[in-house]
Amino acid sequence: MLASMCVRLCAANTAGSDLFPYRQGWLGGDAAYSIPLDRSTTVWLFGDTFVGDRRSANGMIHNSIAIRKCERTCEVSYWWSGVHTSHPDAFFKTSKSNYFWPLDGFVHNGTLYVFLEQMRATPEGGAFGFDYESVKLATISNPNAAPDKWQISYYSVSEGNQVVPGVAAVVDETDGEWLYAFTLFRQSRNHPFVGLLRSPLDQVTPKASHLRWQYLSSAAEWVKWTPSTSPPDASELLSGNITEMSVKYHPQLHSWVAVYPDPSGSFRTACYSRAARVSDPWTTSQALFAYPEMRSSDSRHTASVFCYAAKEHPELESGNKVAITYACNSFKEAEIFRDLRLYRPELVVTHLPASAVPVGTPHR
Repeated sequence: MLASMCVRLCAANTAGSDLFPYRQGWLGGDAAYSIPLDRSTTVWLFGDTFVGDRRSANGMIHNSIAIRKCERTCEVSYWWSGVHTSHPDAFFKTSKSNYFWPLDGFVHNGTLYVFLEQMRATPEGGAFGFDYESVKLATISNPNAAPDKWQISYYSVSEGNQVVPGVAAVVDETDGEWLYAFTLFRQSRNHPFVGLLRSPLDQVTPKASHLRWQYLSSAAEWVKWTPSTSPPDASELLSGNITEMSVKYHPQLHSWVAVYPDPSGSFRTACYSRAARVSDPWTTSQALFAYPEMRSSDSRHTASVFCYAAKEHPELESGNKVAITYACNSFKEAEIFRDLRLYRPELVVTHLPASAVPVGTPHR
């Protein structure tokens, strides 16, 4: 039933393989956050990425980016450090023992900002052999230049693995001028949840090494947040281990909509929640659509395949539909080395259910 709600766009212009074709040595990546720079140009951020002539463990870097420019037609260019050399490396780089995965980002006063989670390997290895080390904010003062000319500075937002700001980022100037950072709180291993930080927009500048953060408390009050501390009274807006998501405003619904992978960890559905304002209570998670790769009848399905990374991209939308990407991986590396239909952004367009319309007086 849920799967039948989804409408795939025609392969000629927006199918996953056309949105990000395999070329220039780029062979697939996950995460797929998008940040519009202007009406025609969007920066896309990928996590672990295959590059080179074929997929292999030696050909994976920890992040890459794409610039997608659409005027009469759409053109995509891919970027990472050491592109077209025998020594490829991540676009956003940190120490050799750690690495960056991109979170969400935003543009303010012509500067591009990207939250980056600094990760470290853990002894478990395998598909989930990693943990959070810190969160940095990358500041790109010249995002309209070619990415190999970007001037990038990195600032610390949080240390440790209990508070992960930036799983989604919102710039909202309708209720004051604020940067909102949706934040994964992991005080309890058995009870992770998404809460909210904010900082005044006038503090967000290319030279700002520290922002004046506040967190939303369970008493619905904004309280000064000391970076890297884990407040015991942070408000729980969304429950579950939601490590990546999108939060976008829908004017026709007078509502904010969050899209994210199933927080129960089933890897089978993309979910959504809604709120009239970002700091209001959010609705409980509802299924938006089912990943077709998780059906046994799908040719990409195996017992080891799992899907995740669901996010909305308004720059791809028209009318009253929502455009969402997701990615599918496998617990068996050999499957993603071999099957190029896996481990890439897949695009789905669907309608939000009627229940997405808020009850009561709409406001932002």
